[in-house]
Amino acid sequence: MKISKKLVRSFIFAALTSVAFLTRPLSWKWGVRLGGVIGSLLYYLLRRERAKSLEGLRIAFGSDKPERELHQILKKSFQNLGKGLIEIINFGNLKPEQSESLITIEGEEYLKEAECEGNGTILITGHLGNWELMAAALSLRGYPLHVIAAPLYDPRIDEWIVRHRSRFQVETISRGSPSSSKKILGVLRKKEILGLLIDQDTKVNGVFVNFFNKKAYTPAGAAELALRSGAATMMCFITRLPNDHHRISIEKPMTLAQSTEHSKDVEINTARFTSRIEEHIKQYPDQWVWMHRRWKTKPEKNGPE
Repeated sequence: MKISKKLVRSFIFAALTSVAFLTRPLSWKWGVRLGGVIGSLLYYLLRRERAKSLEGLRIAFGSDKPERELHQILKKSFQNLGKGLIEIINFGNLKPEQSESLITIEGEEYLKEAECEGNGTILITGHLGNWELMAAALSLRGYPLHVIAAPLYDPRIDEWIVRHRSRFQVETISRGSPSSSKKILGVLRKKEILGLLIDQDTKVNGVFVNFFNKKAYTPAGAAELALRSGAATMMCFITRLPNDHHRISIEKPMTLAQSTEHSKDVEINTARFTSRIEEHIKQYPDQWVWMHRRWKTKPEKNGPE
């Protein structure tokens, strides 16, 4: 690893921990406002990430939205990420009645029904809104939640995030670890909830499905688990509202495509999950993480780069 990359990572970790320390004394309202300011600063400072994000926005909306609107969407996306960071840092400081007033949940009855059925629950979402806040809010509401996540590029940041999730009783299952398969199956056997984010091009088993009319390499694990386990499989999103409150929307369990051709079923169901994520992004484009290179892997390469 180049020294410059090490320095950048150390700076990011130092900045993250400093922001966490300095914003904890702030009220929720002023902390969120400060987060928006931090996001705006990063929008102007991180030229490379801004250019990468604009590339993705042009792929998705280039023919439908003018360049000026794409920049507006992107700036607000950065602001929302800044707000989200402060929110998850300070969420544990709120009283139960405060957190309930900030976050409403729609479709909670589907979680309760799945809990009674006894095959466990798979919640599928993407990097939309404050997904970490959604996990924390559901867990604090009494739903045992476990999330599958790949270790981050910097072990210090990864440990910080895992420790932070554990504050809200959200267990992180490290994808690819020797015990991950056993833990995943154990979650569903215990009738608990498994959360997966499937909207990024990562080095996992996946399939190519349409995403904004362009083939995108997409993790197939959610479809594989849903088909093999019989768990109730639902899409779930958190949306930032104009007043910086949040709405968690849990959708009706999906009827999976099932046939004698398993690989085809995995592809069809992954495409369905991805289509629903795309619909939500179209509705709230400033709430997705555009800096990820979603279409980096090309179909002819038969796997991730």
